[in-house]
Amino acid sequence: TAGGDEQRALAPCHPSSMDFFGLGACCSNRMLDREALSPQQLSSNGQPSPKMCGLGIAFKPDKRGNLFVKRLVPGGPADNYQLIEAGDVLHAVDGKNVIGMNKMEVANLLMGPEGSKVRLRFLRQEGTGSCYKDFTLERQPFEDA
Repeated sequence: TAGGDEQRALAPCHPSSMDFFGLGACCSNRMLDREALSPQQLSSNGQPSPKMCGLGIAFKPDKRGNLFVKRLVPGGPADNYQLIEAGDVLHAVDGKNVIGMNKMEVANLLMGPEGSKVRLRFLRQEGTGSCYKDFTLERQPFEDA
């Protein structure tokens, strides 16, 4: 199906998962959506950079366009930093609001060259309220077992 093909493009390590989409589950030479890539994600000749990496975060979208952290890939960059928690809601990537964005747009923001840094803003429930948490993570290669 078309949805299944999009799922594989987003997360080649999770081809059968339909209840969430993993963003940057592993490093890959495979491109997501060339037109949606930022200039930093393309080499000088306009071709995709050779090694694109993500953060190892699996999200579950809700009907309002919020992206909830479902899980962190063990050994992935997000897991290693120990800052992001299941249930956090992704609000921004590098200052760009992602609420309501489609999966490909968000995936392209989270993916980037190995060793590059990305700023993330999450909304976290704490007690009876919630607060924003800002983190900067480095994209690194890893495998999702």
